[in-house]
Amino acid sequence: MLKQVYEIARVVVVSSLRKNVITASLLIMLPLLLAAWLFEASNPGFQSGFVLDAGGGLMAFLAVVIMVVLSFEHLFWPTEQTTPWFYFSRQNSRILFPLGKFCGVSFVLIFVLGVFSLLLSLLIYFTSGSFLLSSFKAAFLVWLEYSVFFSVFVFFSTFLSRLMSVGMMLPFFFMSHSLSYIKTILNYWVAEILLIFFPDAEMFDVLLESGDAYSFLLLLAYSAFISLFYITLASLVLRQKDL
Repeated sequence: MLKQVYEIARVVVVSSLRKNVITASLLIMLPLLLAAWLFEASNPGFQSGFVLDAGGGLMAFLAVVIMVVLSFEHLFWPTEQTTPWFYFSRQNSRILFPLGKFCGVSFVLIFVLGVFSLLLSLLIYFTSGSFLLSSFKAAFLVWLEYSVFFSVFVFFSTFLSRLMSVGMMLPFFFMSHSLSYIKTILNYWVAEILLIFFPDAEMFDVLLESGDAYSFLLLLAYSAFISLFYITLASLVLRQKDL
């Protein structure tokens, strides 16, 4: 089972390397990062906080770009039936296929975010002389958050088209970031049901400020549980399809 998941994930990673998805993503984001750095460096009194905030926003944007590009290529396979997905999608356990795709895209995502955060830290180091690790913490939280959203996208891709999946993700994203407000205007039990299906994305923003190691472990477990929940839902949908 693990070998099959590994093989599916490896195909996603190798395909991303061969098609220069990773390199292209970094080349797209690097000029934006340099622009934020030059803007702040040209002002009297360099403030690393501004560059870090801009870098965090760029990481989130970079995660969205990678998710959309890789999703369009690797998720909407039922209508295309391209090799080797024709073989992989016919495993005895239907959860292996979406799980392998999820692991492959998550690996590409954390690799790109790690390289981007390293470049961000080096830019600040050469300017201010201090090497900040907070960019890596931001990259880790962005990876966790958008890996969860990618698992939701995997679920939508099993029964919706590309355009509809993206359209469903937009309200899903905003509702996940507004659960605290939604709970104040809805019935208690309705709000609790929403918490089952919508990941609480506000937790990631809170932990970005706290930096507590124990909270990070809890968030990691929470993200893994939510991701596995949606991957399992995707496999249940796939069981009903005549592949």
